[in-house]
Amino acid sequence: MLNAVNKPQHILVVNDTEEILDLFRDIIEGMGHRMTAWSFSPDDLAKVTAIEPDLIILDLMLGPTELQGWALLQKIRMSPPTEDIPVIVCTAATNWVREQEGWLAASAVKVVLKPFKVAHLEHAIEQALQMPQVTAPEEFVEDDSVSHKAVPAPEPPDGNTPTRTAH
Repeated sequence: MLNAVNKPQHILVVNDTEEILDLFRDIIEGMGHRMTAWSFSPDDLAKVTAIEPDLIILDLMLGPTELQGWALLQKIRMSPPTEDIPVIVCTAATNWVREQEGWLAASAVKVVLKPFKVAHLEHAIEQALQMPQVTAPEEFVEDDSVSHKAVPAPEPPDGNTPTRTAH
């Protein structure tokens, strides 16, 4: 299940639950990619830049303030060295995701809600790794003369895949 050029990709996963990190490692390495796992949200983007990930999978609700993941996501998108790295938010914060839906779509951030089916996460990873760039599409560029359009949700993979879920 490698990307189109059959090259293993480097995926950074930031989640504060060790069991979830273990599950992600099984999934990502099973797909033929390599993974770096962090159980914390770094304050400094230099740590993200230094490992040069091809994709970041991030839980929003991290740390003592429970919003360190959100702060990291904003920093990633506002910093030139990291702004084009594809990001998948994997979170149980459903209401928060609904409130931020416009920003997430405009920032080309994919969302996988917990609990998730492994096949849905695998599909999101493959889609994110195949994106040529993740800068906002033209319809999201601020221009009063252009109407803003929603990006349709990706179609889930067929039902012939394992249905193991993560909580």
